Order: sequence, then C-alpha cells, then structure tokens
Amino acid sequence: MDPSSLSFQNFNVSSGGGGSGGGEMGSAIGSQQAAATAPMTGNGFEEERPAASGGSGFWSIKYYQPWFDVDTVQVLNRIKGSLLPRPKGAFFELVSANPDLYGPFWVSTTLIFAMAITGNLASFFAFKPTPQHPTWTYNFNQLTLAGSVVYSYVTLLPLLFWLLLRYYEAGKKLVDVVCIYGYTLSVFIPISVLCVLPSDVMRWALVLVGGALSGLFLLSNFHAHLADCFPYGEGDAKKKTYSLLGLMFAMHALLLILFKLYFFHYA
Repeated sequence: MDPSSLSFQNFNVSSGGGGSGGGEMGSAIGSQQAAATAPMTGNGFEEERPAASGGSGFWSIKYYQPWFDVDTVQVLNRIKGSLLPRPKGAFFELVSANPDLYGPFWVSTTLIFAMAITGNLASFFAFKPTPQHPTWTYNFNQLTLAGSVVYSYVTLLPLLFWLLLRYYEAGKKLVDVVCIYGYTLSVFIPISVLCVLPSDVMRWALVLVGGALSGLFLLSNFHAHLADCFPYGEGDAKKKTYSLLGLMFAMHALLLILFKLYFFHYA
C-alpha cells in the first residue's frame, strides 16, 4: 500500500444528516448529566426537600415548628369554637390547614394549675380544725395527680384513637386528633374556678354542663369524620362508627368522674 494514498477523515458529530448518530449519543450523555444534577420540577423533576439536608429531621426542633406557628387570635378562635355549638365537623375544617399543638399545650397546662390552685383554695375555705389536723396544709398531690390525668388525656387517648382510626381505615392526622382533644378541655378552666364556691350541687351541675359541652364538641366532630369514611349504606359502617364513638364517650365520662371526685369535691 502506497503511504501517500492515506488521508485523515473529518467526523463532525454536531452536524445533521449522516453524522446524527454521534450527535444523538452526545446529546443523550448530556441529558443524563443534566438529569443527575438538576433539581426535579413539576415537569417530572423533583425539588430537593429540606429534610435531605438534615436540618428538619424528626429529632429537630424545626420539624415541630409548624405545629406551634399560630397567633393569639387563632388560638382564641379555636377555644371559642370548642365552647360554642357549631355544625358537625366544623372544628376539623377550622384547623385542617394549620393544626396546632401550642393551644392544646397551654390549655392543658392552665387547667392543671387551675385545678391544683382552686382545689387547695376550696379545701382551705372548707377546712375545720380537728385534734388530728389542727392546721390546714397545702396538698401538692393535687398538682401531680392533675398533671397525670390531663396530660394522659391529651396524649395517650389521642394516640389510641389515632391507631384505631388507622385500623378502621378512617385515617386522621395524629396532630389533628391531639389538637381537638386539647381544645376539648378549654371549658373546664372556668369551671375549675367556679367550683371554689361551697356548693356541691352547683359543682355537680357545672361538671355535667362542662362535660356535655365538651363531649358534644368532641363526638360531633368525630361523627362527621366517620360519616364521611363509613357511609351508612355500606356494610358494618354503623358498627364501626358507634364502637369508636362509644369508646370515646366512655373515656370522656371517666374523665368527668375523676374531675368531680378528685378535683371538684371538697369536704
């Protein structure tokens, strides 16, 4: 072979026509690199989530911050919503966009201290010296017992019913359930103050009225939710609905008995 007959060929991968195979390969490689580095958008790419940076994980304070992002007006409106008669399910609709734990925490904490203080105050007014107890003493057990009962009611019971709702395929966010249980106790704050007055009949009346208002608020909202999940024309819908509501009513009645016997009863 004559060396003078050899020559170099120019392959242009960016041109069209017959050289399009190389161009398609380069374009495909470039597209893969872009897909690997570019954030996903609404067209098929997914934006990077803040949790990926590790700044808002489950153990981070920032993770819980949205549940405390409410102002005084919102909390007061939710407290009023738990006290005044409203259409069924209205409270869940009220908090659906922004359920909070700030209000339930302070409602529960205020109630604990209110029951402990007013309970001891009423005990002081009703105290009569005896040889065994010549002087009145402050009962610190009131505060401990009130804290145990109230915090259990707003944490353990919501968790139990949240699990039951998931089991019955009527899921509700846990924060929604905790939120409504916390605001349910709002009515008992003024009742605990009024129960200082020395009339056992009036105390029973106050506890029953408060229990009726809070129970109606709680059960009506959950009944509306369950009615949406279990239409009455389908299978054992009524059985599921009333078994959950019945258990909820029984636990609420137990709370009322504890309130009356241990916190609103002064000899």
